[in-house]
Amino acid sequence: MPCDLSDMELQILYILYRNTCFNSAASYHSKKLKKILRNKFDDDIDTALSHLQNKAYITAVRKQDPKFYISTIGKAYVVLKSHGKNVTPPGRSTTHHLD
Repeated sequence: MPCDLSDMELQILYILYRNTCFNSAASYHSKKLKKILRNKFDDDIDTALSHLQNKAYITAVRKQDPKFYISTIGKAYVVLKSHGKNVTPPGRSTTHHLD
């Protein structure tokens, strides 16, 4: 692997990137992430989210239940692209997802 992120952390980044969560106004709810990833991974999602925050990939919006968005778009793009994810480069307006 080109980076030290787990499969769950890559999936979280991919979900946020696909939903264009690039600022605090367009953030993704943590309960939705937990619902999506509950059956796919056995890891603790809170640990994965805190690891991504420590690595400066995502930032939390403080609410009753936190919401997250990608804080470093270029860094997230490079990691997702290097792992073979279908992502559009930052700044492009159209996205076509085949998966």
